[in-house]
Order: sequence, then structure tokens, then C-alpha cells
Amino acid sequence: MSSKSFKLWWNADSIGRGNVLSFLFGERDETIKAARLTIDRMKQTNTLSMTRREMRFFAKDLESGKLGVKYSYHNFYTKLIRKLLDLGFLERGVSVWDAKHQKTAIVYQLKLQTIPERPPQSGFVRQAWHVAKGWNDLIQGL
Repeated sequence: MSSKSFKLWWNADSIGRGNVLSFLFGERDETIKAARLTIDRMKQTNTLSMTRREMRFFAKDLESGKLGVKYSYHNFYTKLIRKLLDLGFLERGVSVWDAKHQKTAIVYQLKLQTIPERPPQSGFVRQAWHVAKGWNDLIQGL
């Protein structure tokens, strides 16, 4: 993507309205839908997480189309989960207390970004702040 097309596409208000996933994954509608379903599923728990087993079964449900989106198991892990891990929006190997089984569990967990209350003045840091703020708003449901 050239810088000119990036400047035309960039809109901080759009990112603030929850379109941060379209910024992260481009125009891949199925990937965006799968990402939104994954995030919504993880938000159902108070720890914002899923165990490896739950993640595997969730990916199988996506692959079969049970959740309204048909998305391959391979693409789920290589395109969606890997990108979120690489960008720091998702953490793997986090220990949380599982009250159901009365033990700690190792999970994938959504990560809120630690950012200042106000954006920096300009440049790349300001754009990164808007992406992080859009992600936090998506996770917190604002």
C-alpha cells in the first residue's frame, strides 16, 4: 500500500467507531467477521480469555460454519491469531484462575493497550495511539 493510499484511507474517527479490525485486516470481510466473533467470544468471560482447547473448538466451529462465518482452521491460526499475537493485541500462555475446575489455566487473553489519556501531537506515534485507542474501545465495548 502506498503512503498516498494510506493517507486517503486513514481516518481516526473511523478507527474510533470500531473499524480498527478493518484497518488491521484490510478488506478481508470473512477475516474481520471471524475476528469480531473471536473477540466477542473472549469478552464473554471476565478474564477476556479462552483456553487452547476452547480456541481449538471455536476454530473448528468457524471452519464448519456453525457460527455464521465459514473460515478455515488454518487461516484462523495463521492469519488472524498470529497477527493479533505479533501486534501485541493478544497474549498466549497467560495463567488465569479457572473457578469451574478450581485450578489455574493457560489461556489466550485479549490485551488492553496502555496508552496515555490524550494522543501525542503528531506523526506515527499519534496514528499508533489512535489504533491502540480503537482497540481498547472495541474490547471495552465503548
